[in-house]
Amino acid sequence: MSASITLAGESQIALKQSQQKPLIVSQFIFANVPGLDPTAPLDRAAGKPPAAQIVHVYTIPEKNAGYVNPNQVVYSAQLGSDVGDWDFNWVGLEDADGILFAASSVPLQQKRRNIPPEQIGNNVTRNFLVAFDGAMKLTGVKIDASTWQHDFTVRLAGIDERERLSNREVYGRACFFGDSLAFGKGENGFELGAGTAYIEGIRVFMEKPVPLSGVAVGTVTLDVCLERQLSDRVATWKVVFGQQGDYTDAAGVRHYCVPIAYYASPTEIYDAREPEPIAGALIKHLAARKGDYAELRARATTKADVGLGNLPNAISDDPATNSSQILASTAALNKLQKQVGDSMTGMVAAFAMTAAPTGWLKCNGAAVSRTTYAQLFAWLGTHYGAGDGSTTFNLPDMRGLFPRGWDDGRGLDPGRAFGAYQDMMIHSHAHSASAASVGDHLHAAWTDAQGNHIHSAWTDAQGNHDHGFRVVDNGAGVNVGYPAGGSVWTELEIGGGKNADGRPMRTDYQGNHAHNIGVGAAGQHAHNVGVGGGGAHTHAIVVTASGGTETRPRNMALNYCIKY
Repeated sequence: MSASITLAGESQIALKQSQQKPLIVSQFIFANVPGLDPTAPLDRAAGKPPAAQIVHVYTIPEKNAGYVNPNQVVYSAQLGSDVGDWDFNWVGLEDADGILFAASSVPLQQKRRNIPPEQIGNNVTRNFLVAFDGAMKLTGVKIDASTWQHDFTVRLAGIDERERLSNREVYGRACFFGDSLAFGKGENGFELGAGTAYIEGIRVFMEKPVPLSGVAVGTVTLDVCLERQLSDRVATWKVVFGQQGDYTDAAGVRHYCVPIAYYASPTEIYDAREPEPIAGALIKHLAARKGDYAELRARATTKADVGLGNLPNAISDDPATNSSQILASTAALNKLQKQVGDSMTGMVAAFAMTAAPTGWLKCNGAAVSRTTYAQLFAWLGTHYGAGDGSTTFNLPDMRGLFPRGWDDGRGLDPGRAFGAYQDMMIHSHAHSASAASVGDHLHAAWTDAQGNHIHSAWTDAQGNHDHGFRVVDNGAGVNVGYPAGGSVWTELEIGGGKNADGRPMRTDYQGNHAHNIGVGAAGQHAHNVGVGGGGAHTHAIVVTASGGTETRPRNMALNYCIKY
């Protein structure tokens, strides 16, 4: 449908170009104008029809505007079957400013809404092509109109075919739900039973039995196809008497034909269907695991269904049997489990938990029953202790110890008995120490200078007195007074305290007195001190002990247990 640009539209184009603003066409207007002659030219000066004559307004999505070339743009209205009911014979374009930009008249058209089953709706598509210099640039349309050209007939047919193939992969060539579509005799003659079936992926449903006429001897064939009816494609079927293969009819529709019965006489009817015991929803049927599925390895899960009682020669109690044709019995599995368990009896392992796991005992030196742990006793005996000597035996005690491999003649730990305890030890070694010799040397010494000073001296006070002497004769003292000339002093000094004739002599006690002594100033001086050389020598070194109560590497405390 071509359109005429109105005079108001031409003015709007000039205005927008001068203002350098875009021209936005925003709406389709549908109207039913009484007495409008669609063959007569439109009045370009006329405006929009009165509101009472406008039957529908359609807002143009951005994607529904496209360009044909730089000077032509097209606007499209797509009205689905959900719109109606109304008639129209006039269509106009309005811009965003409310100006009637273009208009066109058409023969009276009907737009009907789909109201099943009373009314089948219709789809209406109207395109407005407007042309003026610079139309693409002024309207800002950037979508190529050629992208609108879709063949929906092909597309919808493709959707239908994909759905059919999807059903075909699920239901196969033909799938009849129970007694669905069974051929037989009814109250009023021959009929096709009600129910659901899938023929080559096309669903066929009959709510109630359908009577058949013209029955002839031979194969009864069900002919199914997807047939076009108005704007839809629906499943249709018919019954053909006689052998019929798949075919394509004159309209290009593919027909799928499957035999459903063989009619020999009213009393001889043979069912040709392969019905499935599906009575409801398919997923519920599959989840229920009902029916006999020939391709499955087992028909059911009970002993009677799989016939275990009929296979005595295919069951073995021998755990050493290596045949894919023989089933292992519970006895064989128990024997195998015992063999594995027995091979581990006596094994010691560390566990990162405080309790011993099932089948293990702590290596704590405990006395345990020789009967309860008979297998372990058979291996260990009384090597780690005889217990009470009759009913118990002792386990190894690994508490606080590191394990060490038995030397077994290698020579790294010679003379060591198996399972024997070994105390800690440090390999014999020495620590050497020395001090460097310093050679012959002197140690310098000095005193501080004292400056100019005096050394004072004194005697005890004696008091005022004279010094005489006396000669002691027969214990009596004779005071001879102070001597003169010094001869007596000489005798005293010569005689060692005795007079000339050998008698003892002594001086008289003179009482408290003092003797004054003077010492002269020494002047400023220093005292020199000399220290002799020590000669070549060394100094003794003492090394102190360090460490704790034992020698050990970094470690983690774990629970050692033994398998019984």
